[in-house]
Amino acid sequence: MRATGRYLGPLFALSLSANCAPGATGDASRAPEKLNDGWEVASPARFDANLALLDSMLHRVERGDYVNIHSVLVIKDGVLVLEAYFDGNTRDTLHEIRSATKSIGSMLTGIAIDKGFVASEREPIYKFFEEDYTPTAGWTDQARQIEIRHFLSMMSGYECDDLATNFACEDGMHASDDWVQYALDLPFAYAPGEHWAYNSASLILVGEAIARRSGQKVDAFADRYLFGPIGVKRFRWMVSPQGHAWIGGGARMIPREMAKIGQLMLNRGLWNGERVLSEEWIDKSTAKQGEMVGTGVDYGYLWQRGSSYVGRDLLTAYWASGNGGQYIIVLPEAGMVVVFTGGNYNSPLASQPFSMLTGYILPAFLRPAPLEPVTLTPNEMERLTGTYRLDFEPAATSTIRIYNDGIRLLSPDGESIDLVAHSPTFFTADSRYGPLTVAFEEDEQGRAIRHTVYGSFQRFVFER
Repeated sequence: MRATGRYLGPLFALSLSANCAPGATGDASRAPEKLNDGWEVASPARFDANLALLDSMLHRVERGDYVNIHSVLVIKDGVLVLEAYFDGNTRDTLHEIRSATKSIGSMLTGIAIDKGFVASEREPIYKFFEEDYTPTAGWTDQARQIEIRHFLSMMSGYECDDLATNFACEDGMHASDDWVQYALDLPFAYAPGEHWAYNSASLILVGEAIARRSGQKVDAFADRYLFGPIGVKRFRWMVSPQGHAWIGGGARMIPREMAKIGQLMLNRGLWNGERVLSEEWIDKSTAKQGEMVGTGVDYGYLWQRGSSYVGRDLLTAYWASGNGGQYIIVLPEAGMVVVFTGGNYNSPLASQPFSMLTGYILPAFLRPAPLEPVTLTPNEMERLTGTYRLDFEPAATSTIRIYNDGIRLLSPDGESIDLVAHSPTFFTADSRYGPLTVAFEEDEQGRAIRHTVYGSFQRFVFER
């Protein structure tokens, strides 16, 4: 059972499309069905959304331009305005959310801290287990240095990187009889807090820490303090051989209840006026705590974070991410939550929802002003030219050249991309991976010192 989140494709691999998808159920002009589940519903027209743009997106799923999309839900200002299901899925389908489970685990950790069961995310993990568990190597100084926050930010230091080893660590946990002992026995490759590496197995320790301090199993704790208050009724956990719920992945939810998770975060922890999760924890867990190297995405406490342009507006989003295209995307500046489920497991097609988000959903609701092209002077173009180096991968470069009286970008993977100028430092482009925005920064002498490439909530910074 793979738990991983957004597929880590090649540089600039922002979205892809393919063919063959069964018919869709959904019409952007209709309001979703009103049910007794707490959701207010309305047509997107209530928010003056571009219905033609939303219909175009749904039709692209029907035609197979977007592949294996199972559901799309949009919530605007707390109102469910779009709900569509595909490929035989319905609103009652309990869908695997894979590693999107992790973000719910982060919320449970915050609640445990808010309620005083856990002192803080800086508590060393050994304090929860030293009475009845001993790692094979013993409770060494390094083992005693690991704090809860190191697991939440994927910086435990364990020699366990599922993205680099084809999930060997996670598979080893599933094959073991005692997941807690397996996690504690992992050898160290780095000091805690020194290196980012995707490690789902160790999250069994965080869940059990909550259970031990609260005196409740994780599933009961979640029902009492999170799911109950917001009306999530059909959550299904993956459990260990000892019957312990695993916050690292494998859970199942229905999309309307996935959306409630996102809406609680957008509401800053309030639900119907009642405090469920502290604002302090929301800020910590969605702030940059580490970086998913090579992806253009930041990592918080089991939440991912990125920025993208819609017209001239730079929007920040954070999201829960699960292998195959399971996303709970929160867009605070837009007042929106967007949910996707899908079946593109272990494939770059899992990132298609971000192309749908930036190409259709956000423009439909935000209606950005058209970007008008401008003509740059030879001097304005000359100031931008040169070779720039990617900030996290020294071997990767981006070259800016003047070509046919315009600006051309040569990407790290060799694509020549013609940039359309909208100011001397702001450009858009179409690449084989989808639409891009390129923003330059200049020094006091007006010479470009770096440029940032934005696309589908990934961001790559190149320094001159």
